[in-house]
Amino acid sequence: MESLEVRLKQAAATKPAEHIRNVCLVAHVDHGKTSFADSLVSANAVISSRMAGKLRYMDSREDEQTRGITMKSSGISLLCEPLLINLIDSPGHVDFSGEVTSALILSDIALLLVDVIEGICSQTEALIRQVIRNGQVMILVINKIDRLRVELKMSSSEAYQHMARLIEGVNSCISQVLGGIVVEDDTWGNIEEVEAKLHFNPAKGNVIFSSALHSYAFGCEDFATLAADKMKVEKATILPAMFGDFWIDSTGSIRDSAAAKNKATMFERIVLEPLWKVHDLGLVENDLTKLSEAAKKLGFTLKSRRANEAFDELMRSWLPLPNAAFRAVARAPNVRSTFAAQHRLDQLTGHRLDHPLRPFVVECNPEAMTVVFIVKLLQTEDKSLTSRRAICRILSGTLQKGDTLHVLQQYGSGEVTSTTINRISILRGRDSIPTDKVTSGMVCAIDAEILLQNTTLCSKPDYPSLKIGSQTGEALVRVSVSTQQLDDMDDLREKLKLLALLDTSLKVMELENGELAMVTAGEVHLQKCIKDLNDLGLVDLDVSEPIVPFMETVIEDSTLSGPQITEQETECRIREALHIKLRVAPLGDAVIEFLDKNAILLSVIRRGEAEQAEIDEFHKKLTSICTESLPTLKGTWWYRKPKELIETMIERIWAFGPERARANILFNNVQSYDRDLVWKKTEFGTRRYDQTLVGGFEIFCNSGPLCNEIMHGIAVIVEEWTVDEEDGAIGGQMMSAMKATCSAAAKKCALRLVAAMYKCTVTTASQALGKVHAVLSQRKSKVLSEDINEATNLFEVVSLMPVVESFSFCDQLRKFTSGMASAQLQFSHWQVIDEDPYWTPTTLEEVEEFGLKGDSPNHARGYMDAVRRRKGLPTEDLIVESAEKQRNLKKNK
Repeated sequence: MESLEVRLKQAAATKPAEHIRNVCLVAHVDHGKTSFADSLVSANAVISSRMAGKLRYMDSREDEQTRGITMKSSGISLLCEPLLINLIDSPGHVDFSGEVTSALILSDIALLLVDVIEGICSQTEALIRQVIRNGQVMILVINKIDRLRVELKMSSSEAYQHMARLIEGVNSCISQVLGGIVVEDDTWGNIEEVEAKLHFNPAKGNVIFSSALHSYAFGCEDFATLAADKMKVEKATILPAMFGDFWIDSTGSIRDSAAAKNKATMFERIVLEPLWKVHDLGLVENDLTKLSEAAKKLGFTLKSRRANEAFDELMRSWLPLPNAAFRAVARAPNVRSTFAAQHRLDQLTGHRLDHPLRPFVVECNPEAMTVVFIVKLLQTEDKSLTSRRAICRILSGTLQKGDTLHVLQQYGSGEVTSTTINRISILRGRDSIPTDKVTSGMVCAIDAEILLQNTTLCSKPDYPSLKIGSQTGEALVRVSVSTQQLDDMDDLREKLKLLALLDTSLKVMELENGELAMVTAGEVHLQKCIKDLNDLGLVDLDVSEPIVPFMETVIEDSTLSGPQITEQETECRIREALHIKLRVAPLGDAVIEFLDKNAILLSVIRRGEAEQAEIDEFHKKLTSICTESLPTLKGTWWYRKPKELIETMIERIWAFGPERARANILFNNVQSYDRDLVWKKTEFGTRRYDQTLVGGFEIFCNSGPLCNEIMHGIAVIVEEWTVDEEDGAIGGQMMSAMKATCSAAAKKCALRLVAAMYKCTVTTASQALGKVHAVLSQRKSKVLSEDINEATNLFEVVSLMPVVESFSFCDQLRKFTSGMASAQLQFSHWQVIDEDPYWTPTTLEEVEEFGLKGDSPNHARGYMDAVRRRKGLPTEDLIVESAEKQRNLKKNK
């Protein structure tokens, strides 16, 4: 008989598309993905079935095994005749959302695991949204059902009602997500039909009940087959009534309204009652003798000598997990039929209906032109940048070792380069199997010199690249990294470049002072990156304290009168050579949100590479939003301004903000200066020093007046600008003059800091609830809700926490609550801190309440001073607080 390795190589090269399935495991952190994957892997005898659920084979990193969480996606190809299944395990922690995106791009079927007790968590909702947007098929796996009996002691009736409510909750979440998507995209058609297709119903076969730890799983049809034989009826008759309000009367007929008549449902009678009896014998009473007798009635002989091991052995034999999972996967679309869904294909081609590669992707023909999509780079054995390895998907044609493929360009511009495939590997979790040929639809690893994430390789050069947007977590936490030996700095620079290629959520930059900085998605991600650098041979690293960025903005001040707003005009004169008069005003939330959403387009416009049609569409939408929202900003220059004036201002936009601070606008309100419009692809500037003034605006946007952080959501309106073009010295002074004038104008407005916020979800026992609130208040969190989970009797506290306050929060929470509370932190949004950093008590009431110095803590002032100290800027700290003469303990006589 041929070995599994040989059979895998043959299958990867010759399997038709109808027999290939690409499957991804997705779930919230700690819901059991990797343990579930163990049982599927054991079906191919890669690991012992006795170790399935306990070994966590797909977690190959040492820190993954130590922490008990997955940090990177990993794949394995499994044979389950006649199917070849490419399985990808993804992380559940929010810091590694980029890895989840990569796993979903590769796959067509998502196995969504939900902990039956914890239920729908924050990451579960985000994953449902992402899978629906991608147009993939979802199969719901309700995991850890053994806990309902062993831990919560639920009866079969209580367990059924709990699971029915959970499925109802997931379906409700799908409906909410679909409602939001349809509002944005009207191409989804009839929403009721889409809902009916996506909703979960155990009778339809798209719900699996499992316990990954004990390696068993089942669908309704497993027990429907047994019940049909016993009741002497057709399986098709009994299956639709297996999960729902149906019961069996004394004659064996199926009737409805079980709850109204106080009858046990068919699911309770046929599925849960025998299942709970086996659980009681094996895990509650630990009665090996009775368990062995029960196993014999089911037709199995147990060899284990301990009750818990015998229970696992019985469940693996009676309800094997791989059988239930592979059966559900076999019914799902194959690698060709998945692209019959319009939205699945749109996701791959960037919603471009006339994309030339669409027919090749739909056909998935192994004889056609070769199209390969690179999804994720992997680390090679030599740990260098010269030879690269990547996980890819063969969308069309057949790939062979030694093939030369062309790297297609994203925008169809530039010279097309080619690369040679040096090696092809079949994924096997921690290992890989080298092979010479893979067919269309396969997910595999390839080695070549030129490989970049989200690029397309093709056997012909005359095609545009496929365009898939990659979704990664917001990079917020920055650290400076250096080596103790200066000689190793070049090595560190190279290793950081390699790390940034392998990890899409990591940003690496070299600062102006020569420091190397890493910007990561969160604290856990930061620790993983440092561990990766250690594994690459850089052990003696000096890592700075984490730094979290702020932004600065101005807000509307409704207390200002018309004359006070007029006085916000700021002038600057340098001799007779330069005169600038301008004002600073806020842009409002609606305009800021629109600019943030179109940040990539603004960069393209800035470089002069945008299509005129795109620019016109953006111009039209921006004008519409500004004319609606700006006149409503009370206490600003925009208030009640006529629509015609605002339209003219948008038409005369001078410049948008620089790369790091795009959501800022410089307006040209100089009546005597008609420069070329920003909306036309022409060379800007009809007057000398035009771009010098724009340069001063950009410097101001990059370093605000509070603490030199970037500005966000401000408008600089230039009223007058005269310059003596014959004065040669004024050119060097104008940029700093413009920056100083903008800063002075901003100080006349209501300046505020903008902080990055985490959505913090804490799960805790009732006795630790007070301590949780104490820790949250220390971290300046605002509690949004506090609910009790009826299944677990645990409280769920949802709050908003500044990212700058989040370091070591989870450790402190565990310490204060003696391990009874756990937290999940997820980036939520940027929020204005509604405190004036420069506020001091002025009225008599304020002095009475806060004291003469304003002794109550001003959080915004604290954040501002901390940033200023870090940057070496002056603060108003008192070096000596009590300037009295020091008294010695011993009195002089």
